Amino acid sequence: MPRPPKRVHQEAKKESAPPDQPPNKSAPENVEAFTNQGFKNVIAATKAANAFPQGTARALYLSYPGYARVMDDLSQRVVALIGNVLKANNIKGDIRKRQVEEQFEMVQESNDILFERITTNLDIKSGLRRNPQEVVETQVDVMSSSTSAEPAEVSPQTQETPKAGSWNRTTGTPQRNMVSARLFTAKNIVRPQTQFKEPVDNSAQNPFVPRLKEKPNSLKPLALLPEYDDAGNIQSYLHPYEFELLKFQPAADQLQKQKPVLPALMANTELMVVDTVEKLEQALEELRQAPQIAIDVEHHSYRTFMGITCLVQMSTRSKDYIFDTLILRDDMHILNLVLTDPKKLKILHGADLDIEWLQRDLSLYIVNMFDTHRAAKALNLARLSLAYLLKHYLDLDVDKSLQLADWRMRPLPQQLVDYARQDTHFLIYVYERMTNDLLQQHADPGLLGSVYQQSTDVCKKRYNKPHIGPESHLDLVRKTKRSFDNRQLYALRGIFEWRDATARSEDESYGYVLPNHMMLQIAESLPREMQGILACCNPIPPLVRQQLHTLHQIVLKARDQPLVKPILEARSSTQASLPPSTKDFSSKLYCPHDFSHLEEIRDDLPTLLKRSSTSGKLEIPRAEEVANEGLPIAAPAMALFEKQSKPTQEEEQRWAHLRKESQTLRMPYKRYLAILPLMVQLKADQLARERSELQKRQLCPTAPTVEQNIKLEAHAIKKEEDVVYSVPLKEQLKRKHPQANGKPDADQQPTTSKRPRKDENRQPKPPVKTEPVEEVQQGAGESDDEVVEVPIERQATERPKPSPAQNKRQQKKNQFQRGFKAKNRGNHPQSSSQQIPQHTGEGNFDYKNVDFRQFKGGAQRARGTEIKQQIRGKNRPNNRNNKQFNKLFTFSNVRKEGKK
Repeated sequence: MPRPPKRVHQEAKKESAPPDQPPNKSAPENVEAFTNQGFKNVIAATKAANAFPQGTARALYLSYPGYARVMDDLSQRVVALIGNVLKANNIKGDIRKRQVEEQFEMVQESNDILFERITTNLDIKSGLRRNPQEVVETQVDVMSSSTSAEPAEVSPQTQETPKAGSWNRTTGTPQRNMVSARLFTAKNIVRPQTQFKEPVDNSAQNPFVPRLKEKPNSLKPLALLPEYDDAGNIQSYLHPYEFELLKFQPAADQLQKQKPVLPALMANTELMVVDTVEKLEQALEELRQAPQIAIDVEHHSYRTFMGITCLVQMSTRSKDYIFDTLILRDDMHILNLVLTDPKKLKILHGADLDIEWLQRDLSLYIVNMFDTHRAAKALNLARLSLAYLLKHYLDLDVDKSLQLADWRMRPLPQQLVDYARQDTHFLIYVYERMTNDLLQQHADPGLLGSVYQQSTDVCKKRYNKPHIGPESHLDLVRKTKRSFDNRQLYALRGIFEWRDATARSEDESYGYVLPNHMMLQIAESLPREMQGILACCNPIPPLVRQQLHTLHQIVLKARDQPLVKPILEARSSTQASLPPSTKDFSSKLYCPHDFSHLEEIRDDLPTLLKRSSTSGKLEIPRAEEVANEGLPIAAPAMALFEKQSKPTQEEEQRWAHLRKESQTLRMPYKRYLAILPLMVQLKADQLARERSELQKRQLCPTAPTVEQNIKLEAHAIKKEEDVVYSVPLKEQLKRKHPQANGKPDADQQPTTSKRPRKDENRQPKPPVKTEPVEEVQQGAGESDDEVVEVPIERQATERPKPSPAQNKRQQKKNQFQRGFKAKNRGNHPQSSSQQIPQHTGEGNFDYKNVDFRQFKGGAQRARGTEIKQQIRGKNRPNNRNNKQFNKLFTFSNVRKEGKK
């Protein structure tokens, strides 16, 4: 209990009172006494509830009918009382028809609403919301660690607030003595919309209706003309000053060159805070005397659905005004007498939203406006912000860190007052400077007139209420890379519509009711329990906690939908749609290499040229700043964009030579004769190169050397070895197994068939000397099954010429032998009639008898498997030879291993 000592003290005091003095119940009780009495009642109820039997004892007591009947009656009475409380709090549903868990959730929801109301009433009663010392300031994206002087309104505890936003810091850039943004607000701010005389209409069915009652400076009487949609419903209303804006033409003095007058400092300028109707009328009379007025608006949109205009700042050349539009909301329309006057110029910066806010909340309209934002675009300035314009034209650094301030605070802190004044105090001077710059643009003389035309088009804008359609929730899905099924889309649509209805009824923004990322997380996960919905939100929004049951029912209804998986569109890599680009490539301001909009570009760096704060012209450097011209300066070694005044001697000679060459005229034939020796030399080099390559590729040189003769002899021996395998198998076996005495049979005829050439009988060949070939003897360790390669000697033998009677028999016999041997040989590529070229030993080689077709990349020795395949395929009848061949060449080793 929060106050047990005081409660005990009150009890003791009550006991000490005399019994004859009755308590005065009619006396008004303060909050503290009411709170103590409430705590007493809660304690007594808790004690009484704990006195009931519990656990097994309760089951025993309930077995008695009388006790059970009394407990049932009391329970129904308590539930009925709770239902009355829930009904008073506008909580839908009958608690008596719900289950125990749902009854508990309804009680929790009611408690949240009651506690919020109690806290609000207590804060209003105690005056905490009007205490200026309750200002809360949080620094975000701090660029410098140095602390500047803080005003007196900020407490020391505020200065020690942890600096948030460190994730958004940019490393590698110079530190500045200012913060980029500060959350400047106060605790327990009273919602201003609760004090408006006319309540705010947030309904989507009713369009925005202008609240203008009178129309000063009009060319056509006031008439609120509606616009209808296809169904015949009123969609919007026309602009009340649309006809005046169509007929508007800027005055002649506005299109001429201006004389800029630098305004005085804000400390030396009078400030008038307008918060009453009397001050408003006084400010109106003063503004009617000013030919030029600078205007700015401060807006708040977090704790309201459509937004609230909190402040309006106006400045003339001699005075600044700050209008408290929260108090004068229904009386500000009298300023239309000045703002709609076409003879008075109104200067704003970026007035697209300001025009809509003024007509929505204050019924103010503007005629004859100059937008400095449009002028900066026309001048192609590096930046378009007001801070940059003040730096560019006045060399003034403006602190724009209070853009996130809560402008609903009352009374307004001095920091926010100074921040609001600086937006309009120098704006008239900026307008005059920009007008002169626009007139100096000779390339486009009508640039100033186009700026006025664009500003007039901005004044024609009309405010429309936020509206959602049946597919508005799909815009969030398209912006993310998530793919939702039909259940998730159903939940997202239900939550989206709930958020819109809640925001309109509670007059809160979408971001306060339920931010987008939390809504997407709930729709994607579809939690089954209520705690899962709360787990998707961090921090938990207050309205989500209050209406948790409603959100849970939406999620459960989505889970009951039949699941239909999404069908993704098949897109190839070439047809993949690119995200839409927000860059205007046709704009003059688009420059992909301009990094001035980034944080690492600084505007406060020192430069050699500075503008004067009075005239705006470039200042001439002082005499002491000018470099001493008496110092010797070395000439540059190379110049890219500058020419030397006097050329050097080498340049003059080169230029004279080029001049002489250009004046000489040469005929084409002279040019041909000049180039002819070079072409002849190139042709000779090419012929020499081709001749050397041809010699490298030549097979037989003209004069072979000793090394070449040795290579040819080795090649011939290898050729003889290869010829052995070209004879039939029978001949190979005969040579393999000679006679016992080792001498060959004299009558044995050579097995190789020699085909006589046509010129063989005409010119007998001389005998060729052959060297004896060593016979390969069978070693001791060799077996009969092993094959020993024996080279075949081919010698040219002289035969006696046959007689004419034997010619016919000999020819028939030779023909028969040739046919039989050819059949045994098969289609062997080497003919037996081809003779092996022999070396004469005298250094000359007979190349005429060499058959170069046998080389074919080098001769190879035939293998046993290849011979076997040829013999088995070509000579099937000769089975005896096949068996012998298989025994000798194929299965000899296998049988030996098997015997072992």
